[in-house]
Amino acid sequence: MDNTFDKIFYEEGSLIGGVDESGVSDIAGPLVAACVILPKMLTNVRKYNLKIFEVMDCKEVPERYRKGYAEVIWETATAIGIGEVSPSEVDYLGKEEATKLAMVRAVIACKTTSKAKPKQPDFLIVDGERPVPVKIKQIAILNADKKSLCVASASIIAKVYRDEIMIRLHEKFPQYDWISNKGYPCENQFTGIDKNGIQIGIHRTKRWPFIHNERFAENANKWIERRKKWRLKTTKSLVNDIEEGLWTTKPRLLKLSKNCKKQLQTEVKYGKGTKPSKKEPRERKKSTT
Repeated sequence: MDNTFDKIFYEEGSLIGGVDESGVSDIAGPLVAACVILPKMLTNVRKYNLKIFEVMDCKEVPERYRKGYAEVIWETATAIGIGEVSPSEVDYLGKEEATKLAMVRAVIACKTTSKAKPKQPDFLIVDGERPVPVKIKQIAILNADKKSLCVASASIIAKVYRDEIMIRLHEKFPQYDWISNKGYPCENQFTGIDKNGIQIGIHRTKRWPFIHNERFAENANKWIERRKKWRLKTTKSLVNDIEEGLWTTKPRLLKLSKNCKKQLQTEVKYGKGTKPSKKEPRERKKSTT
């Protein structure tokens, strides 16, 4: 893909950022977006790796080649930004608002690839039908990742970044086969949930198959029963964490435990709702004479 399409918009600004996301349809892991600013003049053979023109939408690039293209993009791009939205945020905001948030974070996070200095685009080409809620001129185009080189580059960066997260999560939780499905809803992931329950904070529990969806009404009873089993397995897994001492060894809980203990000691010594003074008077030792 060349940058002919992007050149149409250079009258709007010299720093054009392509914006795309990865992981919207998945049921585990974060939603990730990327913003990529490519140089205006890409025809200098000595200065740029011309493999950049081989970049296409990530869905059209086999997985084994994506990392290589991501490296070419990092070498060539003027600036890149990556935005990440956690599974809990996706659950609370919903798919549409979570996508917007990831894109906003990606645009704001844009930094030069050479010196990591903030670099904001002055025009955006966004993949999709809805604009990004930022004060930058932009155009939202359906399937822009098949037309725009900078958007296709953003799709590769977002996909490779997210896949690396899922591979690391697979190392910790191999039972869900995230190394191959990357969190996408499929039977090998469902089988892992059958045996182990869901992972709170990683699975997006406000999405099908964790809740009912009319699109899958034909097998509704089957999924109701399967969800019941998932809840039982998840509960059992959480109880096992307590029995094995994993619950109290989590860093955040240890910190909370220490803070609670400190607060309790303060209340016992000074009374509830009071704070100790910075300098406490020392107790005088009673004279033995």
